[in-house]
Amino acid sequence: MVVDGLVVSRRSSSSSTSTSSRYASIAGVNERTTSYSLLDANAPNRYGDGGEGEAPRLLALALAESEDLRCVDIMCQFVGDACACRLARVLDRRGKWLKVLDVRGNGLRALPGVVWELRALEVLDASDNAIGIEDVPFDALIERDRNVAPNLRVLNISGNARIAEGLGAKRGEVVLALARAGVEVVA
Repeated sequence: MVVDGLVVSRRSSSSSTSTSSRYASIAGVNERTTSYSLLDANAPNRYGDGGEGEAPRLLALALAESEDLRCVDIMCQFVGDACACRLARVLDRRGKWLKVLDVRGNGLRALPGVVWELRALEVLDASDNAIGIEDVPFDALIERDRNVAPNLRVLNISGNARIAEGLGAKRGEVVLALARAGVEVVA
């Protein structure tokens, strides 16, 4: 797709490819540094600071189409549906070194605010969910606010109708501004 002379890629539908191989070009991301469940990511001694003799750092969290994001809190209005509360707790605890977050295809209605606080995050795939324009700090990303995902290089928000509706006619302008700020947007 071309927007204002800028080529914007479309998401491939290859969900069988593991997240660690999809993002192998990102330094350090491999099977040892990738978790495919919240339980594994949060397990004591599974991930550490990556020092000599220590557990490896958690660099990628691959939760595409994951049952892990189904809310089990009976006090939550989203019990039984995809909910960001469990994700937020794991990111608070283990997100310090996270470079890749893949939460595509979960029906999430929101992204936890902690996502934008992840200083090492380079790739966020939040495609095919139900998130809205209010969940993505477009202005801060365009301005390259150092407190908002300062290392983000790829943002996949395709398949989120509420974002598309919220951006409306400004969609191309926002995509171009993000590209100029160094963030490739898949929308």
